Amino acid sequence: MDAKFNWLIDNAAIRVTLNTVALALWIAMAVGLLELAGKV
Repeated sequence: MDAKFNWLIDNAAIRVTLNTVALALWIAMAVGLLELAGKV
């Protein structure tokens, strides 16, 4: 990553937002896999 984006990563609010989005995607994927496994 470019040094000019360091302020983005240092910004706590943005980091929390990225973590929240990543967690939401991870949970959605896990739920999707469970749904798929339940159908088999």
